[in-house]
Amino acid sequence: MHVRKLILTGSALAALVAPLMAAPSAHAQEATEQAEEQSYPNEIVVMARKRAERLIDIPETIAAISADTIKDAGIASLEDVGRQTPNIVLNRRQDNEPNVVIRGVGGFGNTQGVGFYVDDVQNFTDQSAAIEDVERIEILKGPQGTLYGGSNIGGAIKYVLKRPTDTFGGEARVEYGSFDTINAFGAVNLPVGETFAARVSAYYNHTRGFVANTFLGGYADRSTEWGTRIAIGWQPTDNLDIQLSYRHNELANGGNVYTTATERPDGSAIYRRTIELNTDVENRKRVDGVIFSLAYDMGPVELTNVTSYTRRKVNFAWDLDYSAADAVVAFNGDRNTAKVFTQELRLASTGTSDFDWLVGAYYSSVADRGITNNADLYLGPDAGGPVFIPDFNNGDSLEKQYALFGTANYRMGAFRIGAGVRVGRVEFKGTDNNIPITVPVNETVVLPKITLSYDVAPDVMLYANYALGTEPGRVNLTSGTAGAYRSEKASAFEAGIKGTTLDRTLTFELAGYYIDYKRRQFETQIVLPSGVITEEVANIGRSVSWGFEGGLTYRPIDGLTLSGSAGYLNSKWKDKNALYYLQPVDGLTVPNAPEFTANASIDYKILVGSDLEIGLRADYNHVSKFFWNIRNTANQPAYDLVNLRASIGDPEGRWEFAVRAENVFNQKYFNELTADVFTVGEALAVPGAPARVMASLSFKM
Repeated sequence: MHVRKLILTGSALAALVAPLMAAPSAHAQEATEQAEEQSYPNEIVVMARKRAERLIDIPETIAAISADTIKDAGIASLEDVGRQTPNIVLNRRQDNEPNVVIRGVGGFGNTQGVGFYVDDVQNFTDQSAAIEDVERIEILKGPQGTLYGGSNIGGAIKYVLKRPTDTFGGEARVEYGSFDTINAFGAVNLPVGETFAARVSAYYNHTRGFVANTFLGGYADRSTEWGTRIAIGWQPTDNLDIQLSYRHNELANGGNVYTTATERPDGSAIYRRTIELNTDVENRKRVDGVIFSLAYDMGPVELTNVTSYTRRKVNFAWDLDYSAADAVVAFNGDRNTAKVFTQELRLASTGTSDFDWLVGAYYSSVADRGITNNADLYLGPDAGGPVFIPDFNNGDSLEKQYALFGTANYRMGAFRIGAGVRVGRVEFKGTDNNIPITVPVNETVVLPKITLSYDVAPDVMLYANYALGTEPGRVNLTSGTAGAYRSEKASAFEAGIKGTTLDRTLTFELAGYYIDYKRRQFETQIVLPSGVITEEVANIGRSVSWGFEGGLTYRPIDGLTLSGSAGYLNSKWKDKNALYYLQPVDGLTVPNAPEFTANASIDYKILVGSDLEIGLRADYNHVSKFFWNIRNTANQPAYDLVNLRASIGDPEGRWEFAVRAENVFNQKYFNELTADVFTVGEALAVPGAPARVMASLSFKM
């Protein structure tokens, strides 16, 4: 039924653009050039290809979430971001690292697959931090290796933060709601003279949680997070722009709060929000990051430099027997700090020529990214102790990337062709000090990309593209084997149509894709001779994903916005030699790849007189049944989430009071599940958030 609806949507799009496709290409080109010289409301400009472009002019699938949508839809977490576009599964693991799969590419656990970015800098340290002071979120689907390098095999998620401006202003918001949740945010913009400005923002989020510890009392998933950011902008001349920002955030929440869930005969699991732990578990994380960027307009070309340094320190205490027994507890070791340095330099053409280009060089150094590489272990009386084992995990890692990259695009009337290539070198060195042994994993890769597009009408484009992506190989440092695993590669093909019509009140896109995914990296659980369960990444085999997705945004009258999108995904193992625990997986469905996903929203703002505005919004999200594990024995049944929001405020946004209800029908679902952990039929799972209500008051000047 859902697939038929999506096909009808595609038919409707075809009907809308059919009359336009008859227009001569010369006239289409002339109209497009005239349109690009004008300014239209509701147009979205993004930096997905590292230059400012209208979203409808980029020949690939990109979703952009504006600051207004972030506020109105209550987008505050990775889960919320993932629900804004189809064919994506995104959430936060219990160690505060992200789980993300786009179009069947990527993986849960310690594998990567999708890159996260803050202002053009890849974020390796605090991807799940609160979403605050964000101007826009860009979700790029498909391999992004040419411009972004490794760890972007499935796509990229970019947070574009608000920059200082030359206008004095400020904003503040406070929320309170279910589970004793309180969120506060404030920012002020301070111009100093004509060329210098600063922006200072801060946030504080707290919740008591909703997973009760029935053994110790209280809630194990309690969370407190706060952070601040200082951004400075300086334009000493008309052609020089210098930006410097510093961010600091601290997070203290429950550590590895997995409930035990009984599995049913049909593969689903019984939802529960209680645990019985004898240890007061916790995660603590502190991140400090600096980003320096410089853009120098030299006339026909622009030089851009982006330099960053980030430091992350973690502390944790995890109850690894997940019970009231005094058995196994893990703690961070003394080497618990990750350090990240990145440097990018690029040169790009400017102007409106039919030919544009960009070239660049990149370097990064990431030390000790894995938070459990160095960990201590306590075995209590119920595990034959008490005994304390320092440096149970005892590894160090250093990953370096070097790359040269370039892209070029050429327009011939209504036809455009683009090409790009990245030549990158990855050097990974993993040291297991317990063995002791050091294992290097080095590889040089060439990542090409090519795009074709044709303007069938003003602001309507047909396109096709091909891209190759990779996720580097590394070394397992937490299993006691120091075993290396190879890089994985994905070849992706995409074709579609996108644009705007009906006097720019309707924006649409429809795309189909095919992805050949080789040497897939997957996290597996293994039992060590000591009886402790740990995790190891291995190459499983080849899978193939194909499907389609489409979306519409319609603004029939002032104040009313209707949006919807849906996607179909078929992702299966296609490898007769692929084995998982010595069993063949050929023909099975890839984990975390729901066949059908959809979302829709209605946003209506009504003027009452001249100084009051009422806002009403409804958001709907559907996820079809999908499998949690490679063997397809555990599944998440289909579920639907509905959020509602009502607001009253000033039409200019100077103040607003709003009430938001989330998961209105209290759907019971899991964000993560690992089947048959201690015994067949018993899983470890992370329950999805139940229904909650939040009230907020915000001001802006």
